Order: sequence, then C-alpha cells, then structure tokens
Amino acid sequence: GIYKTELLQDGINVMWFANRSDEGIVYNKFFNPMPIKVIALTLTAIECCIDEWMQGVKEDIKFTAIAYASVYNNHLNSLQRFDERTAPYKLFERICDNLHDVAR
Repeated sequence: GIYKTELLQDGINVMWFANRSDEGIVYNKFFNPMPIKVIALTLTAIECCIDEWMQGVKEDIKFTAIAYASVYNNHLNSLQRFDERTAPYKLFERICDNLHDVAR
C-alpha cells in the first residue's frame, strides 16, 4: 500500500528506535501508536533525500523548516485525508500500530 513502504519503516527505525537511548524507546508512550506527525516528518525527510539525487549526482540540500515546511504540510494533509477516507476500515490506525510494533 501507499504508506506501507519499507523505506518509511527503515527511516523511523533509524531515527527513533536504533538504540536503547533513542526517543522511540525511552519515550515509547509517545510513539505508540506511531504519531501522524512522525510519519509526515519521515516522508518529508525521504523526499529531501530524493531531491539530493535529482540531477543524478548527490547534492547536499539542507533539511530546514523554511525549505520543507510546505512538503511536510502536504504529507500531513495527505495522511489526514487518507485516515479520514479509510476510517471505516481503520486502515491508517493499523498502519500506525504496525510501524510502531515493527520498530520495537
């Protein structure tokens, strides 16, 4: 599915769950289920990485709020719409639970 990519899971794992002292482990209650804002931020970071390779050669691009706020907001809005439109099936809820459970 659209939000069940291995890259999304890997990004969450590396950023918040790689070590015992990482935020996802230490502050587990804030990551269970995986917050929509964490997913949006991870998707935004992935998009920044893609942008760095846009020309076929890696170009350093700063991941700043100024540069990526609109990208983040677009991802957040898309996730919210996805949640609303699949609510009867609890699809997004299951995705958030799974992202957390696999990360642990």
